[in-house]
Amino acid sequence: MRHVIALAILFVATTATAAPSEISVSPSATQDAVTEGETTLSAEPDIAYAAVADYAQWSVMFPDINQVIVTSRTAGDARVTLVHRDGNRDNLHFRNQPAARMVWFEDTGGRAEVWAELVFLPGDRPGTTRLHSRLYADVHGVASLLVSERKLRNLREQRVRDDLTRLRAFFAREGSIAGR
Repeated sequence: MRHVIALAILFVATTATAAPSEISVSPSATQDAVTEGETTLSAEPDIAYAAVADYAQWSVMFPDINQVIVTSRTAGDARVTLVHRDGNRDNLHFRNQPAARMVWFEDTGGRAEVWAELVFLPGDRPGTTRLHSRLYADVHGVASLLVSERKLRNLREQRVRDDLTRLRAFFAREGSIAGR
């Protein structure tokens, strides 16, 4: 049960907070089992996309990731294993679209079907990025009897909120470091 829920929320299950006006999270208007989120980052879209597509930085962006193992990489396609501090592993298959500044990946293991996309768009102000996130997570078979739709929706919402909060913090730190 714990493993199914861990896969459904994809990354680390810690809580982080941000002011509601900084991050918006809502169910998708067009797709069941999808949660969408949006925030603004303190970086140009090309820089933000390149940083997130550099998987080695994920251990800095997401504190529960202890190690990033890139097993293959060609153009926008990559196979990456994330090793969490608690020993759990997520095997991800990335199919990024650099021209669209979109990071897209799916979890290739476990009983849950999980994919996510992050799109880096020009922000309202120079030097900012509007980050739009979509997370799909659903369970099938016996696991669907153990995890309700409501529980999955809550887990997706928390995961999107936490990840956007961490990315905002990462780019705020990077911007303050670069400005020195």
